[in-house]
Amino acid sequence: MTFPSPTDPFTLFLAGAVVVGRGLDFLSTWVVTPRLELEANPLARRLRWWPMALLNAPLVALPFVHHGLAIVLVVASLLAAGGNLSAGALAKGMGERAHLESQLRALRRLGLGKALLMNTAGALVVCLAGAFMLFLVPVADSPAGWAAGGVSLYGASGLVHLNWAIVRLHGRLRRRAHRRG
Repeated sequence: MTFPSPTDPFTLFLAGAVVVGRGLDFLSTWVVTPRLELEANPLARRLRWWPMALLNAPLVALPFVHHGLAIVLVVASLLAAGGNLSAGALAKGMGERAHLESQLRALRRLGLGKALLMNTAGALVVCLAGAFMLFLVPVADSPAGWAAGGVSLYGASGLVHLNWAIVRLHGRLRRRAHRRG
């Protein structure tokens, strides 16, 4: 395997894009949920801000190792930031605690199975969009092909993180019900 040249303009552009993408993901998360009460990623919730930033710092080097994987990361990061800001408008307006309580009420009404089914279906549709984009690309191992992989990665991360968050919220509901007797 040959590594990209560290002085290649595209490599440097990708390094900047990684910084922007990861930075926007962090910033959008902080805007919506500064105390991370609404964060779907269990690792981010557990580690908090500075340890997660330190874990993300080496990702800036990814373009110097593999252009394709860096493109996947940038696309997935930008989609995550956009999703955070779009979905976070209500959370920001209500406040983290009130929005969390509204999520719990909604989950209580909907039920665990339906919530998981709806999130899974939505995430799989995003993965399908990435697969469709990849199908349209004449050469899979191209920047556009890797970008399609970023769309699929975003869908897969929504499948894992958001389903995990739904299960976690359901556990919180069960503990509350148990305490009430």
